[in-house]
Amino acid sequence: MGVCASQNVQEKLDNIEDDYLKLDFNRFSTYQKLENIANNIAKQQQVDTIFSSLIQRIIASGQGHILKILENIDNQKKLGFMTKLERLDFEFIDSLFHHCYKQNQIDAFQCNVIQSTNCQEQNLDLIKEHKVGIVFLCGGRSSRLSDKLLSDIGLPSKKCVIQIMMERLKKILMLSSENKEINDYPIAIVLSDQNQEKFQMYIKSQRDFGFQSINYILEKSIPVIDCKGQVVFEQETQAIMTPEGTDNLVGLPLDPQMLNLISKQKADVLCKVIETNSILDDRIFYLNRQFKTMDEQDSNITENSYNSTQMLLNDLYLSVSFLNNLKYNHEKALKLNQRYHYIKRGSNIQFEKHIQDIIEVTDITILHQTEDYALLIDDPRKAVIQLSNVHKRYLKLEGTQEEDLVEITPQMSYCGEDLRKFENVSYPLII
Repeated sequence: MGVCASQNVQEKLDNIEDDYLKLDFNRFSTYQKLENIANNIAKQQQVDTIFSSLIQRIIASGQGHILKILENIDNQKKLGFMTKLERLDFEFIDSLFHHCYKQNQIDAFQCNVIQSTNCQEQNLDLIKEHKVGIVFLCGGRSSRLSDKLLSDIGLPSKKCVIQIMMERLKKILMLSSENKEINDYPIAIVLSDQNQEKFQMYIKSQRDFGFQSINYILEKSIPVIDCKGQVVFEQETQAIMTPEGTDNLVGLPLDPQMLNLISKQKADVLCKVIETNSILDDRIFYLNRQFKTMDEQDSNITENSYNSTQMLLNDLYLSVSFLNNLKYNHEKALKLNQRYHYIKRGSNIQFEKHIQDIIEVTDITILHQTEDYALLIDDPRKAVIQLSNVHKRYLKLEGTQEEDLVEITPQMSYCGEDLRKFENVSYPLII
């Protein structure tokens, strides 16, 4: 009785897998064996031997499951699949898995902390004189909420997040220039290789929101892995990629209150930290109580991988002189650049760089407490309600229901200023 060809192929593949699992990468002869194995796999899978080096990298970094995915792909699609795989940094992911996740080392930080609550003084001069620019971090794709920056999240105005932020920026620029429009302000937007094309098309469709020039910075994406360190695929041939991000719908670009604090401190670098109430989130954030212990003396700030009672969001205010110093201070620059954090969601692990890591090389951290927040994570409806509640406080509207949505457009008010009291309100209310 004969044996079918597919069974023979499967047996050969199983034998090859046994071969490469036994490889000792501490021996020079191993690499010749690895090359032979990769060439055999390429031949059996009917892919060009030009991908032999890629197959070697896949095997050496413990991603053998990808070769099994390759078995189930039509020959016509294999070229595109292998081409996509060439863009993945398997060695880097393998390094992060072993040195960041498996070792589970906690980083310690030291910095000087200043408490700030209900600060009312503002400084618009730095904006007016173009002594401060702005960088929007828009690289996140978010597996929890796809396309959250450009999609309709349920606001009464139907505006997307980036439109609101750009309109707030234009509003504070007008306030600083006594209602004269400024269109030549220094602006940069950080994008990822996943969203740059769509994002730039949107900005272009809005005619750059009236600005003469917007600079774009590209952020590298890395794959999500499982608990074995293997790359996770969301579709047959599509690896899940990060970065991700959380957005605050009440965020204030070029916050003049924080600029006032910075101007008074005369420090090279300051960090704004927004304290919020408890939310269910699985990210790693610095604990608020550890900041508060630093009023009198320096102490270590550690991280906690568990949900804590309070969470911190960060905006950074960096001087050009600091950035120039960082560029030439290789020890700090490299240390900052090499730090990654892991976030575990179910059986998946993703690696991210956190904006708050720059606390380590800053002179001062400002802990600014506020109740004004609306966090867009995985529930856009919740974020819209939080934003509505903030705007209700601005208008002093009481006795309303959650579904009674209120939205104050940035053109009317940057942060609750110049608003009149409304009577006999009907909902949804857009001002």
